[in-house]
Amino acid sequence: MMDEMIHYCTKCKLDLNHRITRVADGVPKRVLCLTCQSDRLYRDRSSSPASKGAARVKRAAAAKEGDRESEWKRKRTARDQPPKPYGIDKVFALDGQIEHQSFGIGLVVALIHPDKVRVYFEDGVKILKCGNSHPVPVL
Repeated sequence: MMDEMIHYCTKCKLDLNHRITRVADGVPKRVLCLTCQSDRLYRDRSSSPASKGAARVKRAAAAKEGDRESEWKRKRTARDQPPKPYGIDKVFALDGQIEHQSFGIGLVVALIHPDKVRVYFEDGVKILKCGNSHPVPVL
């Protein structure tokens, strides 16, 4: 009886069923892709440099997210004015605060031409429709 496993096929470029063809010391050494029939060395993905690099990227993204969240909280508490209630026809300024019915209080981080804003809320970034936040001059 041959064991099978899901493994990344370098030829098919997908995670597919592979049959273990050689085992040494209880560890798979060679696998056969059941789709393209190519035989290759088994590589444990958890110890590969690519997975370590992915972990580094995830940690960097988490740190960046933490920085963004602390920046959001700092800007939110530094404001003297109350947040502006959200309305689809209202105009918002960059770094202005919005109070949304569903998402809560957010900070405008970008104006998207012509009638959208990117707002950072506590649970993530949302793009909201709004009034013409930066009108285009008529020629």
